[in-house]
Amino acid sequence: MRRGVDDIRLTQDRRRLAARLSRVIATLRSERGSNATAERARSIALEGFEATRKGVGSQIAFIENDRGEVAAAARDARRADRYLRRGADEIRRAGTALGLHIGDLDGY
Repeated sequence: MRRGVDDIRLTQDRRRLAARLSRVIATLRSERGSNATAERARSIALEGFEATRKGVGSQIAFIENDRGEVAAAARDARRADRYLRRGADEIRRAGTALGLHIGDLDGY
């Protein structure tokens, strides 16, 4: 989970971040928590990283596909904001369950 949080904070390239988030998600899916609290936190973190990856995908679509298309750009921007906010909230919630303080995640 910490690696994923660091990736969100440090990776500027959206495509590279999407790839790194995919690896974090795969790792979280393959592992299980050592107790009920850790398993619940893993599940919440998984939801958060998946939402964040969707948000990053919407950012990529905004940047690459919406030049001159105001309606499509607005849609992708709203979608990115919604998923990034949801992802950050879930990741912070998972961190709290594990006793970790996770503050700002790339502005969210």
